[in-house]
Amino acid sequence: MNEFYNNNQFDNESPVNEELNNEPIQSPIEFTPVEQIKDYKPMSKGLKFFTLALAIVIALTGTTLTGYYLGKSRVSVSGGKTDVKIELEAQPTDKNEKTPAAVYDEVDKSVVGITIYNDKKAMGEASGIVYSIDGYIVTNDHIYSEIPNAKFKIHTHDGKEYDAKYIAGDLVSDLAVLKVEAKDLTPATFANSDDLYMGQRVVAIGRPNDATDTSSITSGVISATNRRVSNSSSYPARLIQTDCAINPGSSGGALANMYGQVVGMTSSKIAGVSYEGISYAIPTTVMKRIVGELISKGRVESRAKLGITYYAINSVIAEIENISTVGLQIQSVSTDSDLFGKVQKGDIIIKINETEVSSDDMVLDIIENCSAGDTITVTVLTTKGETKNFNVKLSANIGESSYNKNITSSDSGNGGTFNFPYGE
Repeated sequence: MNEFYNNNQFDNESPVNEELNNEPIQSPIEFTPVEQIKDYKPMSKGLKFFTLALAIVIALTGTTLTGYYLGKSRVSVSGGKTDVKIELEAQPTDKNEKTPAAVYDEVDKSVVGITIYNDKKAMGEASGIVYSIDGYIVTNDHIYSEIPNAKFKIHTHDGKEYDAKYIAGDLVSDLAVLKVEAKDLTPATFANSDDLYMGQRVVAIGRPNDATDTSSITSGVISATNRRVSNSSSYPARLIQTDCAINPGSSGGALANMYGQVVGMTSSKIAGVSYEGISYAIPTTVMKRIVGELISKGRVESRAKLGITYYAINSVIAEIENISTVGLQIQSVSTDSDLFGKVQKGDIIIKINETEVSSDDMVLDIIENCSAGDTITVTVLTTKGETKNFNVKLSANIGESSYNKNITSSDSGNGGTFNFPYGE
């Protein structure tokens, strides 16, 4: 059984199975007046014209420079509550890719090392990405999952060290935000991960083993652009699969294309003798949605969920178990679901928005593209053989963080699982 709720992201690590395991998923300025000057000479018309023209030039120059620096920082910050948003650039269409060395020189300026410790001792190390020029750092939520009262030291590429404050985290997307008091950091250039394609060359840059050391780089290709993999919260998130080597401490590092743009955050890999060269990254499309909300609200509130657990019935299962249709067989309905009291265990969801349900992935895709409060149409085949349509308002899957929850792995090293929390 699994439960529907929306992921939209970003890093991760706990027991993982690439396929759904049929187990229930836990749902989801002060103005000083200037004295007027009374003794003055009237301006000539020519001088007036010159002054006006000069003022226009100055104004345009100031606007241009402001736009340039805002664009260079790649974030927008609005007053009132903190609202930091990144813009996802398009991936260049030309084939003039940079060398791995050139990409490293560019991206490494935006990659940091993170030492995680508490009052007793240093407990772990990870990586992070500079999100904004004023000190926001993004990393994985799982990096502190086993460290009570976690504190953080940030180590930048130029050897500087900062104390970092925990801002917020999200277990479902495995993304977290830290903040340092700095004004001269180099934020990463983020590209739209939807532009990735199979076989595309990428590099992973992070701080494996020693957060205070220089970053390392590994290279590979995109093995899959949208592979659903269960993460530390057991949610089957869509991740970028690569064959880049990911090692302890790499969690939260940058996955970059060969144009020096960050396309994802490295989060985990599959460990075990049966697996080789399989690592995952959180797409930037997920990062943009989740991180912006973590900074502005302190948690994820817009993510949607249907609020059921289910048993996925494909054509093979339908034939074996003599079930008349494919779809999602309802196992339970949460009390905050709009379907509560309308459907029962055994009913089968056969359509969503008039589209036949051929897999649970396609329903997850639909819900992930929605927000809490949106309405979808659900067609159900009841246990009595009746077909019913329901307009269902999606409920909110409020995000929680593993910060100070002291979550531990139930399986720390068996083949085919993630060994949380350090991506090994």
